[in-house]
Amino acid sequence: MEYLSNDTIVLDLPFIMTQGKRLTTNMPYLKLEKRLAGNDIVAIRLIDFDDKDGIVTLYVQELKGKKTYYLSANMDYDGEMWFWSLADLESLISN
Repeated sequence: MEYLSNDTIVLDLPFIMTQGKRLTTNMPYLKLEKRLAGNDIVAIRLIDFDDKDGIVTLYVQELKGKKTYYLSANMDYDGEMWFWSLADLESLISN
């Protein structure tokens, strides 16, 4: 995780599908969450982020329902299994 400014970070995690792996607060993203029965896709905005002891925590708010919660991931994990993913509109259009 690299801090570019107070409101922008770069994450080098394979399941963070943002252009250049940048995440900026107050920007919209799509969150894909893997569930036992299918996937859940929700439009969110990033409220804040934090990293501690190799764990990144992203605080988010759903755009439609305004529900707030956090997503976390171990930055040292190099496996292929993941429970959630983020993408920005530019990355989705270009792929």
